[in-house]
Amino acid sequence: MQKPVVFMFSGQGSQYFHMGKELYENHPRFQLWMDHCDEIVEPMLGESLMDIVYKQEDRTQAFDNILHTNPALLCIEFSLARMLMEMGLQPDYLLGYSLGEFTAAVISGAIELEDALQFLVDYAHLLQAESPYSGMLAIIESEDLVKQEPELFVNTWVTARNFNKNFVVSGLDADIRRVNQAMLDRKVICQRLPVNYGFHTEIMDPLKDRFMQMVKGLYPGNVNIPTFSCFTKGQIDEVTPEYLWDLIRYPIEFSETVTNMLGRGNFTFVDVGPSGSLATFVKYLLPLNSDSTHVEVINQFGKNLNSIEKMRDYLQLT
Repeated sequence: MQKPVVFMFSGQGSQYFHMGKELYENHPRFQLWMDHCDEIVEPMLGESLMDIVYKQEDRTQAFDNILHTNPALLCIEFSLARMLMEMGLQPDYLLGYSLGEFTAAVISGAIELEDALQFLVDYAHLLQAESPYSGMLAIIESEDLVKQEPELFVNTWVTARNFNKNFVVSGLDADIRRVNQAMLDRKVICQRLPVNYGFHTEIMDPLKDRFMQMVKGLYPGNVNIPTFSCFTKGQIDEVTPEYLWDLIRYPIEFSETVTNMLGRGNFTFVDVGPSGSLATFVKYLLPLNSDSTHVEVINQFGKNLNSIEKMRDYLQLT
């Protein structure tokens, strides 16, 4: 029997300039959906999001302007999902990671695309105006490090647990720079993510009232495709304003969520984000001899068309 398909949507930190560019220039259906998103969001930004993402000359420059990255991630993930569905790959389940939960909510039918884009733009304006400059640092080591040397992590929070030796800490910029240097001094591999806000921490708390006022305009509702949550670590039946606050305020429990899913059986995990990072996380979470599989759609190394063909062959799509 064919394994159930899980579409996974990544969040802030997985974005980069030129993401999906080759696909945009060569795949008419992907281009159609991206242009559809651009038509919706351009009046909100006052400029074309496609120009912002694809006309940046230096693709290695950090893509970290929240006003652009918020809608860009939703647009590319939505368009990739629609492209896959038109290719005949239908999701049995959805799984969002932080901001990716908004994409999951749109694909599930719980939130309208236009409403989600407007909210993410408005939320970005709120962050720019009222949230202090902060950061997120991915650390490739066991989280035990935090318990062993707590003085290194003062005024920071563990905000994502991805797999056994991969977690994220967040905090104000000065504290994240301090932890970053401490990790480098100890030769612990780490990476500063292109995110300038303290998501999933108490740094978000002063924004709660404004957030809740804005999010009620989304009119979220029931999901039409079964959806797993990295906040509840299980399946959800509906998207509520309170739930949307919780998922940006509290830590991302990706590792435990996928482990709980695997307790139900085997799945085909499809990373519908721009970087392929969630497929990598799943790779390290699968038990030995697991019948579950993982595949990325595109990644940050370009060659999108080649990645799509590999995915089609792997999943035996026509």
